[in-house]
Amino acid sequence: MEGREKQPDPEVLCRFQVLHLQEDERELDAESTQTESLRDLHEVEEILGYEFKNKSLLEEAFTHSSFSEDCFSYERLEYVGDAVLNLLFTKEQYFLYPDLQPGPLTRLRAANVDTEKLARAAIKHGLHRYLRHKKPLLHDQIHKFTLGISEYPLHSNGLIDAPKALADIVESSIGAVFIDSNSSIDTAWEVFKGLLEPIINPVTIGRHPVTELYEVCQKRNLKLKFVDLWEETTAFDVIIDDQHMGRGVYGLKKDIAHNRAAKMPWRTSADYFLRKRSSAQGHDGGDSNIQN
Repeated sequence: MEGREKQPDPEVLCRFQVLHLQEDERELDAESTQTESLRDLHEVEEILGYEFKNKSLLEEAFTHSSFSEDCFSYERLEYVGDAVLNLLFTKEQYFLYPDLQPGPLTRLRAANVDTEKLARAAIKHGLHRYLRHKKPLLHDQIHKFTLGISEYPLHSNGLIDAPKALADIVESSIGAVFIDSNSSIDTAWEVFKGLLEPIINPVTIGRHPVTELYEVCQKRNLKLKFVDLWEETTAFDVIIDDQHMGRGVYGLKKDIAHNRAAKMPWRTSADYFLRKRSSAQGHDGGDSNIQN
């Protein structure tokens, strides 16, 4: 009928109301997420013992690239933190060990800034709990790493798999503090020196298992060979003087399988074999043990 106001279609009205409610829920979720994020940031500041002037730097430092396409990831801050961390240890060790030559200094620095050492710091202080990501396998990797480090109090020297994301957030946090403090090296070291304890020193630094085994066999004039079967069986076999001494297996990273072959399952039998060989050659077998 002309002049009569047209009534809205009930189905269209219902759809509109649903969309409106969904929009309200998204806004509430965003506000809740922001509040939760701010709370988490405050907890991270307490762990670090440093209050950020620019909170967005800290939020960025704990955001993995998988989390969202709408925000920055920690990659740029990680880049800064990596450089700063190397400089911090270079400076610290240069003055702390005036008689140490560049080679040992380099190995000492590397041991303190490698992926496993930094990942340990992240676990020790609970920084991993604040990492924002959407990597479904990371939680399981962190759990396995946490169990693994319990067997090696200071460092495994390549025998366990450290999730890179854990080391990344330590480096990105260092980068964030460095930028937030107007590029203060001293502030970055003051904040992170304690968090990186225990710091590896010339006494506590470990030996890489592959290097260690090569040195022992060379000293005893033994022929050492690693058989790379990783592509077929995720394993490395160890052959000493044509005798099979054992096998190291690890499916996710080839280097770890190699390292485990050099160190783990065959250790007891290899030690016995080396002593027996040394005795047969007229050497004192006491120094043939593979050192920890």
